Amino acid sequence: MTMIDVPAQPDEGPATLPTPEVDQPAQPGEGPVELPTPSLPSQPQVTIPIRLCPLGYQSAIVQNGQTFTDLLLQHNVSWQAMRAANPTLPTTRLAPGTRYCVPPQQTRRLCPSGSSSYVMGQFEDLSTLSELFSLPPGLFLTVNPQLAPGDFTAGRVVCIP
Repeated sequence: MTMIDVPAQPDEGPATLPTPEVDQPAQPGEGPVELPTPSLPSQPQVTIPIRLCPLGYQSAIVQNGQTFTDLLLQHNVSWQAMRAANPTLPTTRLAPGTRYCVPPQQTRRLCPSGSSSYVMGQFEDLSTLSELFSLPPGLFLTVNPQLAPGDFTAGRVVCIP
């Protein structure tokens, strides 16, 4: 049997290893004076702004006595653009202090850039409009995506490319 095969016994070992005194707890000694005391790094204050409205929109507050129509007039905004920006804002009995979003300039236009608005007259429809402006009917449908061919009727405001 070799020494490797013999299991170790608890009281065997070199007698020169120091054994700590159990009766007294360890006392830290003084360190070098020139070393700084360690501390945690300071945390920078980060303020994350709470965005109430989508990028490009302005935040506003309903004043006492204002109606939905007052908001439209104040900001020169269409009903459709204001409703799209504020789907939960009531159109009746607005509470003072209610926050709402004002749509950006480009959403206030009735017609896209490069086109103009036109109020259709009596007896006008998509065909007569096409003849009047010498433009294909498909172009009117493209510039007025919210309208179907049968929507081109007297009194309707349409965009002319």
